[in-house]
Amino acid sequence: MATLLYGRRSIVRRTATIGGRIALVALVMIVGAACAPKSAPRACLQFSADLMPDLAGGLIRKDFRIANAWAVKSDQMIDSSGVKFPAYFLSADIVAPSGEAVVGTWVTTEITKPGLIYSVSPQAKKYSSWAQVGDPSTAGITIETPGAKESVSCVLTGRGSSPKAGVSP
Repeated sequence: MATLLYGRRSIVRRTATIGGRIALVALVMIVGAACAPKSAPRACLQFSADLMPDLAGGLIRKDFRIANAWAVKSDQMIDSSGVKFPAYFLSADIVAPSGEAVVGTWVTTEITKPGLIYSVSPQAKKYSSWAQVGDPSTAGITIETPGAKESVSCVLTGRGSSPKAGVSP
C-alpha cells in the first residue's frame, strides 16, 4: 500500500507542477503584453497659417473656405520623379458660406512651406481640384493609411464652436 500512496502523491505533485508551470507561463504572457511598448499616438501638427490661402486656392467653389487645419506625419513617403519626400496627412474643415463644415483630408510634402498636395478623402476629392492619390508618386496612400484618420481626429478635437460639424456643404 505504501507504494500505491506514494504513486498517488507523485501524480498529485506532477499535476500541481504542470498546473503551476502553465499558470506561470500565462502570467508571464499577460505581464509581457501589458508591458510591451505601445505605438505612440501620432502628434497633431499645426498647419502653417501662411499656407491656408494656398490650400484654399485648390477649392472648386470660391465661396467655400478652409479652417482648422492640422497635419500628422506619415511613415509613407511621396516619390516625385525619383525624389522621396516626407508625407504629412493634412486635414481641415471645408466651410460653406452657411458655416456648415466637413473635414477634407489631403497628403502633402510640407506643412511649413509650399509643397505637393494630393486629395485623399472623398470630401477633398469632391471640393478641391488638387491631384488625387493613386498615381505612382502616392502609391499605397489612402484614407486607411496610418496617420490619415488621426489627422481627422486632430481637426475634430481642434474645432471651435464656429463650424457646424457633420453637415455636408
